[in-house]
Amino acid sequence: MKRSRYVLLLAAFLLLAVQGRAQQGATSDAANGIAFFKGTFGEALAKAKQENKPLFVDFYAVWCVPCKKMAKTVFTQEEVGKYFNEHFISLQLDAEKGENVEIARNYKVAAYPTVAFIAPDGKALSVNTGAMDKDELMEAAKIVAGERVSFEELYNKYKADNSDLDVQQQLLLKAPSFLQAQEGMEADKWVTRLQKLYKNYIAAKAPLKLINENDYKIILTLEGDEDKEHKQYVIDLINDHLDDWTKAVGKAPSYYIVEANDLLAEDLAKDGNAKYKEYVEKVKSQYAKAYGVVGLKGITPYEKSRLYFDALYNLYKNKDVDGYVKAMQIYFGKMEGNLRSADYGKAAQNLYMAAGKSLKSKDHEVAIQWAEKALAQEDAVMDRVNYMVMIGDSYRELKNYAKAREFYNQAFAETLRLENMEMPQAMLQGAIKQKLSTLELLEK
Repeated sequence: MKRSRYVLLLAAFLLLAVQGRAQQGATSDAANGIAFFKGTFGEALAKAKQENKPLFVDFYAVWCVPCKKMAKTVFTQEEVGKYFNEHFISLQLDAEKGENVEIARNYKVAAYPTVAFIAPDGKALSVNTGAMDKDELMEAAKIVAGERVSFEELYNKYKADNSDLDVQQQLLLKAPSFLQAQEGMEADKWVTRLQKLYKNYIAAKAPLKLINENDYKIILTLEGDEDKEHKQYVIDLINDHLDDWTKAVGKAPSYYIVEANDLLAEDLAKDGNAKYKEYVEKVKSQYAKAYGVVGLKGITPYEKSRLYFDALYNLYKNKDVDGYVKAMQIYFGKMEGNLRSADYGKAAQNLYMAAGKSLKSKDHEVAIQWAEKALAQEDAVMDRVNYMVMIGDSYRELKNYAKAREFYNQAFAETLRLENMEMPQAMLQGAIKQKLSTLELLEK
């Protein structure tokens, strides 16, 4: 069941919510590393045609810490520089600046870092999202250069012998970067094929042969949220052998179980479906060991989950705002010492999402208090803008237009810190200006 969401300013930028401090570029100038071309994308592509080499493009954002780390620790290595300088024309592009925004969009760059290998005619050969170490980058490069087996060649091997699990593992590890380079119906075709392959692969290796870093990486990248039945199957596969998973991978599988179970409970609670209680009960029974990694102080994971999801269910199912506020006050008291700014911000946002226009003056006052607590503890610019706008919206509903204007203006001023994020900055400022214009009409 789909719910209408209270749309704040940041809906289009969720992938950008993990904030780093502004960096002064992500270029690499080490003598032995990659020699990046100094020029535009068009000029680099022309040079690639002239020399009949693929183009390697590092799409970065100046605020992106992993981008900076790759530039300093991977692109500067002698082995990497020697190989890339021989086989590619290499270019670094600030994907949020000028014409680069459209170029990045053409290659489906949606998060940073993203590195792409592009044929001299401009066609994407491989698009890889996320930070890569030296070995991962070299492997991607050698596939493009024809020195490693390509995705299509691996797929042909799989079709010739669909029982070879090693080939299937290699295919699934390469699938994300391959899919990102596909377009339209071709992309849809491959998604369907790989979803089927993935599920068959999991079933063939479950439960014990899956317990390794590569298969955990495959699960993380390919197990989505659409097929909840299969996701539950995977969660239980991991949980049933959690000690073995922990020895092989560390604590990450426990966090995977916790996050997945919480998400399932939250979706059901927001849908007004009492089945959320089944997932809450798993916190103290079936998944107790996984939840043990959370390390709460003064409250058990089960008590935390019960308090929060019961409050959420009552709010969305019964529109009981008073009950929700009382329950959340108890929750905050019990969670003292474990709370983050996002906990207060999320509590306020749920009021808007579940009750919206039916909120009373006293409810807006509570929302303001919670959002202000979130704001006081938050450093990330986008989250601060979000909370300021929420506070401004509540003051607007309280008809305190002077305070609403004050917080909208503060939010606008905060966006000025996004000087190296041109597109998000422009979108946020446009939305805030619209709110200020609406405020002017109300004040007349």
